[in-house]
Amino acid sequence: MIKLFKFEMVALLLAIAGVLVGLYLPELALNLEFIGKIFLLLLKMMIIPLVVTSIFLSIAKLDKSQLKKLGSRTILYYLLTSAFAALTGLVIANTFSFSVGLQFDKLASYDPSKLSAISFGSVVTSFFSGNFFKALTEGNIVQIVVFTVFMGLASLSISSEKRSVLINFSQAIQELMMVVIEWVVKIAPLGVFSLLAAIIAKTELKIFYGLGPLFVGISVAIIIHGLITLPMIAFFIGSFHPYKFMFRAKKALVVALTTASSSATLPVSTQVLIDEKVSAKTSGFVLPLGATLNMDGSALYQALVLIFLGEFSGMHLSIVQQTLVFFFVMTSSAGTAGIPGGGLMMFGAVMEMVGIPLEYIGIYLLIDRFWDYPITMINVLGDLIGAKTIDRFREK
Repeated sequence: MIKLFKFEMVALLLAIAGVLVGLYLPELALNLEFIGKIFLLLLKMMIIPLVVTSIFLSIAKLDKSQLKKLGSRTILYYLLTSAFAALTGLVIANTFSFSVGLQFDKLASYDPSKLSAISFGSVVTSFFSGNFFKALTEGNIVQIVVFTVFMGLASLSISSEKRSVLINFSQAIQELMMVVIEWVVKIAPLGVFSLLAAIIAKTELKIFYGLGPLFVGISVAIIIHGLITLPMIAFFIGSFHPYKFMFRAKKALVVALTTASSSATLPVSTQVLIDEKVSAKTSGFVLPLGATLNMDGSALYQALVLIFLGEFSGMHLSIVQQTLVFFFVMTSSAGTAGIPGGGLMMFGAVMEMVGIPLEYIGIYLLIDRFWDYPITMINVLGDLIGAKTIDRFREK
């Protein structure tokens, strides 16, 4: 906790320094922009191996009986809540006018070719690739996730000895990636400093006046999903009082709020469910899988911020294009790492897919310093309510 606090303080101080350098030393800010570019390249390098191993392990560790009963119910719950969350984010994004007061003439504009001539058929077809290695080289995260899910399901049909080899290999790769990510995260404050300084140097200060509507929109979306949508699922499907449960689960929610890490909250969440008489089989399956795949808060948050950055870069999304964003956000949030700032890499991948210039991720970094904590709390709340709801249907 002390190390995390020191890291956050350093990141905050360097973010402030980046703003000051961008304001008063714009030439220096532009000369130091290469630091932020290196930081972005390192993040992009980690995206695919992290997503592939996380999703594959979440599926491959099951057996067929678990997948048929507990697994199907869990995945259904995750899809339902993530869809509600992403839809809430898009609805709020279309309700609030984020473009008021924004100027984007001096920054790169979006790439219209990425979302041109989009149809429903092309949206569905875009989930699949005839060449997995092409999807890897192009960084098409949706196609990679779909392929990985198929491979994870297929692994359940091979012998346990061969599957254990794949699991051990994937775990080794994942642990290796986590070490590298820890190294990259250590230089994140420098990346934040460089990116913010460059953005400030390229834009007018009043450009950030437009952040007010975005913050209000995110707050409204969190309240709707955390205090209305999830409690309704708990009450009507789980048959328990959601607000009393949330009060009893306050320890896990506080840990999530203060650490911004779903993974770090797992031990506390497990204890909360033990106190709630949730079976160990249910909690032992739902919580670890949820820390990787069930990211309600991330889905609604990324949908909102993506629309905001789209407007910021001059993009005006049609309903069909927003449908594509909806599926992109749902898929990418499922691959978000359960660590502080884990959504950064996935969000960058989605930005590239829809054609938003990656340099705008500096604004996301600035916003994320504040919102990463409450968004993680929503993620954990969704896991807890999901585990208690699903446990209601377990065999007696």
